[in-house]
Amino acid sequence: MPLNIIIVGETGAGKSSIINLLADSDVASVSSDVDACTKAFAEYKFTVDSTEICAYDTMGFSSAHVDSLSRLVPYEKACNLIQSLKKKINLVFLCTNKDKLSITTQHVYHLFNDFFFDGTVPIVLVATYREKESAMDGWWGRNLKDINKFRLRFAGHACVTALRSRGSGADLRYQQSRNALIQLLGTATPDNKVVLATPVYPLFNRLADATGILTETCGLSSKEAGLLTRKVNPLLRIANIVLFGETGVGKTSVINLIAGHEIASVSSGVRGCTLDSKEYRLAANESHLRIFDTVGLNSPTVNQGDYLHAIKKAYKLIDALNRAGGVDLLLFCMRGGRLNEAQLNNYRLFQEYLCEKKVPVAIVVTHLEQEANMEQWWADNEEDLRNFKIDFIGHACVTAINKNTHLFKDKLDESRQTVLRLLRTHVHEPGTPFFMETDKWLSAFLKKMGYLIRGGNLPKMRAIREKLVEECRISKERANAIIEELQRRE
Repeated sequence: MPLNIIIVGETGAGKSSIINLLADSDVASVSSDVDACTKAFAEYKFTVDSTEICAYDTMGFSSAHVDSLSRLVPYEKACNLIQSLKKKINLVFLCTNKDKLSITTQHVYHLFNDFFFDGTVPIVLVATYREKESAMDGWWGRNLKDINKFRLRFAGHACVTALRSRGSGADLRYQQSRNALIQLLGTATPDNKVVLATPVYPLFNRLADATGILTETCGLSSKEAGLLTRKVNPLLRIANIVLFGETGVGKTSVINLIAGHEIASVSSGVRGCTLDSKEYRLAANESHLRIFDTVGLNSPTVNQGDYLHAIKKAYKLIDALNRAGGVDLLLFCMRGGRLNEAQLNNYRLFQEYLCEKKVPVAIVVTHLEQEANMEQWWADNEEDLRNFKIDFIGHACVTAINKNTHLFKDKLDESRQTVLRLLRTHVHEPGTPFFMETDKWLSAFLKKMGYLIRGGNLPKMRAIREKLVEECRISKERANAIIEELQRRE
């Protein structure tokens, strides 16, 4: 698999020269002045020490006046590049030829780190045209204070020259510069492992806060940010998956299985509150995913106290799903064995009550490590699932137990490929997700969840209103509107 790199920076920063330096060959056209040589983006493929490189040279950014016609062009070209990519980006080279850290360099950093990649792709800084420095790395020392002050989290840096000139030590500096760039390749995120940094902005806020990010950190005016946001909103949304099932079925282990390494702590069996949720971000099949790990029902019914405790959890989950852009897939996690009523009611809670039967369900059957053929469980139980009226679009029979034996390792590898194949089949480019306005969604869900209360009676409206106002921190007016919907007959 090639290493995919985007080269970005100000106009005249020497981005094309950096590609040629890394390739040790004139593969990219170099401009002789400060005009943008790269009009949109150009793709270059070459090999560095047996590593295949795919480098994308981009249009340079300038410090044009706010709202000028040319100012937004490089932002739009960058959007076109991101939209056209069919592969994961491993690394961003941010180039600057200025003696001091410029505001434009800061804006470009935030555009790619905060706006496009949300902290998921390492960015390294390359200071170019350092041939006149007695010590090329002096640039970094002079600017480190400002880099830290403005919270630019670079994964590495290189201060280089791309010039090959006559004279003692000239070629030595060229080779030192090339070696420094090659070292930066080691900061890239490998395709088979995903190490995501803590995002600058929580991922579920990206759609809601896109304009704010562009105006506050990327240097655009409100008008410019509005234009760009409308263009790239479809690019920002990633698939949202809700993972549900009883406590102890191995949901957290399934998340680690998908990630290929441990990103979620496996609980010791302590039961959480119904509808507790935690958001995880990971990459699989060259796509970013957001998975909401939720706590489902552990018994067929709930009492009024359980219902009241679940209100805050339901509000938090629904609000997060709404701000994330909705639900694309429900992943129903169940333990291999006999089906029971609690499993059926978990299915109803999420597929029917939360998502109003409008979101497809895929099933992951766990704890099948003792089976000679894990897929046999499905052959034996598929008919029972259909008799329970559980609709599904796909399934995976797996073990997620990571034991240090050859037998378990083989089954774990097989299980991971099975789950990834399931996701590859049913999680494509984000389509049309299910979502509703938060308060309407919450009132509809709470009304239907009331069907699971033993005795069939909702708690007193005063108690529900108190939970909404005091624990969910919503206004009395909003709480009263939700209560009114709850009391409305079907």
